[in-house]
Amino acid sequence: MWYVFHGPDALARDEELARMKAKLGEPDLAALNFTRLEREASLRDLTAACDALPFLTEKRLVVAVNWLSGLGSGKGRGKRSEEKSASLLQALLSYLPTMPDTTRLVFAEDVTLSAEHPLLKQAGALGGVIKHYSAPADPARWLIARAKAKGGELSPQAAQLLASKISAGSGDRAQADADARQYLLKLDSELDKLVSYALGRRVESRDVELLVQGEESTDIFKFIDAISARNAEAASRAVRGLLARGEPPLVVLSHLARQTRLLIQTKEHPDLSLEKLAQAIGVHPFVARKLSQQANRFSMNELERTHIALLQADLAIKTGNLDDVTALDLLVAQWCA
Repeated sequence: MWYVFHGPDALARDEELARMKAKLGEPDLAALNFTRLEREASLRDLTAACDALPFLTEKRLVVAVNWLSGLGSGKGRGKRSEEKSASLLQALLSYLPTMPDTTRLVFAEDVTLSAEHPLLKQAGALGGVIKHYSAPADPARWLIARAKAKGGELSPQAAQLLASKISAGSGDRAQADADARQYLLKLDSELDKLVSYALGRRVESRDVELLVQGEESTDIFKFIDAISARNAEAASRAVRGLLARGEPPLVVLSHLARQTRLLIQTKEHPDLSLEKLAQAIGVHPFVARKLSQQANRFSMNELERTHIALLQADLAIKTGNLDDVTALDLLVAQWCA
């Protein structure tokens, strides 16, 4: 039997893999019947591992990590042609029905595979099982459930605070799975620390404030959050920090322009669910949730005026009519007015 476990929630996926490995028997015996292959493994490596017979147990487990997204490029890797990729996939599809019944093969992918991927499309016909480990739409609720699974308890306020202290990433859809995976790993690490510190009592916001150090306060995304919250003091402090560390003002301006565009797009889709909104505007559901909350603070007229002001500031800077720092200060004031 074979499986495809794909998506950014690597924590849940790896826990499922651990349960599958535990079913092989005692740790020493399980180790003899377990093979992990990285994306560099060849198709021959994969089939050889799957064809091996189990030792002193009924099943053996083979886990190929990111093999499908890497397509087992081999030791002499480099960019393979589309023809070679298609050939490898076809060879894999031909092999799977012949794989021994004693083998459990799992393709563990950190990314979300396309619904059009040949393995996903033919899973039913070839006896495969597909499971998507998506990022939780509500990180705070995920944290509360995760704390309970660890034998602890997390207050809703503490969960919200912890979720906000860790950066969810850039919001770039191309990096969405990687950002979500890192975000969940960071949250889980901080949660371990908090549950251990609480010693059985409920973790409260004061514990999060004490033990969890927030992401860099001058980070560009903290600045965007402050701007979108219309918090002039925090936005001014953040932009000064950005400029002090050498961030080019035009880069900051470009982030402002992107945020304005996303908020306008969010306002144009008021009736969409978070998942559909994320798909419509090309961001991760984490970011869509935040944008939905931020957009409520602005009217469409305000956002359109801000968009025009950004274009005017860009022109003024490039023509020398206004220095870039002054232009940013004026934009921050207008955003937060």
